[in-house]
Amino acid sequence: MDKDLKYFKELLFKSQLPDHDFLFNLAEKCSVIMETEFTDYRPASDSGIPGGVLDYRNSSLPLVVVPDIHARPKFVYNILKYPLTEDFLGTDKSYTVLEALDKKLINLVCVGDALHSEHSSIIRWFAISTEFKFGITTGTAMTEEMKDGLNTICSLMELKCLYPENFQFLKGNHENIMNKSSEGDYGFRKYADEGKMVRTFITDYYGDDVLYILSCVEYDMPLIFVNQNCVISHAEPKKGFTKNQLINARTDGTVVEGLTWTDNDAAEDGSVELVIKNLAEMNDIENYVYLGGHRPVSGLYKLRQNGKYIQFHNPGEQHVALVKNGQKFDPDFDLVDVDTEC
Repeated sequence: MDKDLKYFKELLFKSQLPDHDFLFNLAEKCSVIMETEFTDYRPASDSGIPGGVLDYRNSSLPLVVVPDIHARPKFVYNILKYPLTEDFLGTDKSYTVLEALDKKLINLVCVGDALHSEHSSIIRWFAISTEFKFGITTGTAMTEEMKDGLNTICSLMELKCLYPENFQFLKGNHENIMNKSSEGDYGFRKYADEGKMVRTFITDYYGDDVLYILSCVEYDMPLIFVNQNCVISHAEPKKGFTKNQLINARTDGTVVEGLTWTDNDAAEDGSVELVIKNLAEMNDIENYVYLGGHRPVSGLYKLRQNGKYIQFHNPGEQHVALVKNGQKFDPDFDLVDVDTEC
């Protein structure tokens, strides 16, 4: 194992921001891997770039699905050290998630939203707003926020570089480092003017070169995943997009928006089942579920669209979905808490 759990613990909980060269070089390496990801599982778009669909229907590996991360290094660390059972892995012994990735025993898919802490960080965003009001763009509160966010992003990029086929990170609505409002993206603000503040910090602290290379990583991200019994995107699909539309999502802002920004109850009726049919093709869709995050839930999960769409982003908890091939996903049993120390 090139990078063990100790390495990721040190990276995630560093007491300082990543330095310029480390961040730039890692992002550049990650971007190159993703922009050349022309494989059986990621067909090219009509424009010649890797498409928006990850097609893992030929994979028999079990799947770990991670909801919105939002600058939570402890969440990422707890995922990597979480023990997976022999039954789930189909092996004669248990392995942690990181060990299973290293042995190519699982696929791991994150639904997006690496930056912008929420829930317990509201007070910090108020402090950041005060700093920015006085023209302090790299102050104490903002530095703490970006330390959590960038150390988290660095760990995710490391995982993609180490395990390009078995680790995937889908684009969410927060993957918009430029804070642009075009091509299906919208500038983000919730507790403060988070999107603008993050862009300003990156530019002022690191420079435009880091801002640009991080935007390249975001642009190279896929938008939707399918295997033998599961479809995943950041948000509930707004419409019943065709497979061709999904592959070519990066040239159609309505598809990007429709997979990353959908409000609760804003999707067309039947959109989930139609997207499943379009991606599963000849597979039996009865055993399929559609997993996503984006809008928070207050409990363990929320069912939508006649139970086909399972929304499981609770920002105050640390749940992941364990999806076993050949077995229908049951959210009451297959959503697990990785924060085992609490």
